[in-house]
Amino acid sequence: MKWLWPGSMRRAYRPDGFPFAHRLMRWMVLVLCLNQVPTAWAIQRTHMAHLFMKPRPFDLFLYQVHAWSGWAILGLVLAQLVLRFAYGRPPPVQGMSMVERIIAAVMHAALYAVLIALPVTSTIAMYVTFLIAPRHSLLSWTLLVLVLLHAGAALWHHFWRRDDVFWRMIRKAR
Repeated sequence: MKWLWPGSMRRAYRPDGFPFAHRLMRWMVLVLCLNQVPTAWAIQRTHMAHLFMKPRPFDLFLYQVHAWSGWAILGLVLAQLVLRFAYGRPPPVQGMSMVERIIAAVMHAALYAVLIALPVTSTIAMYVTFLIAPRHSLLSWTLLVLVLLHAGAALWHHFWRRDDVFWRMIRKAR
């Protein structure tokens, strides 16, 4: 029954990186998010076609790919949160100020929130009401801004600060 006790599974990550499962999920989310862009265009074509004619079968297929990819993203993000809750996260890289740590925490929270909200709003738009679609679109643009800031911060850490923040999500923990 030890596994039922909160925190009994907690163990600290190594200070030099994330475990393989966490890194794999993170990169899978990125690939699936990149997949969402061209398939979203098919959704727009499908809705325009419904006004005048029957949508193309390939666009309907891409619509389903978009939906299933979104749900896969949701599952992977929730699994990442479970891992983060169960095992914690690596400690901050040495030399990061409190302000940098707060900014990093806010950025990660915002990324998780948007990555959860996007498939939820999409599912509501598909099955309940399309009135939420503008919010879904706004969240998509918000995700793009957050990802660009996140990638920029990683590159800043790598090239300017020359610390290990960038490498912790790429290489195997030693």
